[in-house]
Amino acid sequence: MTQPEAMVLVAALSAFISVIATVINYLGNRKAQLENERFKLGAAKEIEKIKEDIAERKSEKDARRDYEYEARKRLYQQCEPLLFQLYEASENALHRIFSLARTAKKGDLEPQNSWLGRPGYYLRSTVYNLLAPVALFKLIQGRLTLVDMAVERSIRRQYSLAKAIYISFTDHFDLAEISPEIPYEGNHPQQYELRQTEPARYWRQGIPIGRLDVAAESLLVRDASGGVKLKSFGEFETEFFEGEDLRIPENMRDFIDLFILFHPRSRPVLWRILVVQAHIYRALLAVAQSGADASTTPLQVIPREDRKRFDWRTARDQNPDKEVLDEPFSVCEEYLRTHVRVEGPYKA
Repeated sequence: MTQPEAMVLVAALSAFISVIATVINYLGNRKAQLENERFKLGAAKEIEKIKEDIAERKSEKDARRDYEYEARKRLYQQCEPLLFQLYEASENALHRIFSLARTAKKGDLEPQNSWLGRPGYYLRSTVYNLLAPVALFKLIQGRLTLVDMAVERSIRRQYSLAKAIYISFTDHFDLAEISPEIPYEGNHPQQYELRQTEPARYWRQGIPIGRLDVAAESLLVRDASGGVKLKSFGEFETEFFEGEDLRIPENMRDFIDLFILFHPRSRPVLWRILVVQAHIYRALLAVAQSGADASTTPLQVIPREDRKRFDWRTARDQNPDKEVLDEPFSVCEEYLRTHVRVEGPYKA
């Protein structure tokens, strides 16, 4: 090959290589451009998806906030008046438990002259004051749902405590078995014959839940607007009593029987129930007063130095302090820990 031919060939090869390099460079740039466009498109889609997620979450949050607002409003409208009544009924019930101990201490619950041995005012008011919180619980229970209670901690805790009061009336056998155990046969076939001679063992000191429901519902009545409300003490007294005569229908008989001739000495299982209820009432009143701080209100066992109001002994009673001021409270502590399920701390 001559020199000119070689030069032409080199020039042609250089031109070809230059074209190839240009094509490769173009294809590389185009690929990068396409990849960049695809990245931008993907990023735009991702951004749009994020925006949609944010909008959806905001919508859900707004819907949840609106629902909770409406649920709270409905909850307050439905339950606040009943919770106020429950607060007052809890105060009355707690003071009646103290009153039973005080009346026993004065000797006015002894069998021969017991204020609870006849259908006078003390028996009537005892039955009403200790049953009214249960009746109000049944009213509140009929108006609440689990979803409703989830939006308001204070109301949820008050409801749980009221339910614990309700259930405690049925736990007589469980409370009798807590150490120190009380020999108790409240369902003995000869209960009615034996209870006069050994009331601590044979007098039924609790009530089946169905009978309790029936008794509580007998305290409810329809008002002028068609709603249901708690009977006043006057309405209760007028319906069930006439002078010193007892006109109690079958649906109230089992509950009233708990308190006829009651004395903490002769009905120790029922006294345990009432001591437990006193603790729960104290917690319920504290929760109602604390409002938003309800979750920090403990269900607390009454300390030894504050138990004088539960001392039912007369000057003639030889029962030691351990039996009267210690054992019922250790039983209560065990019962609260094992049987009562409420939101919030438990403190012994």
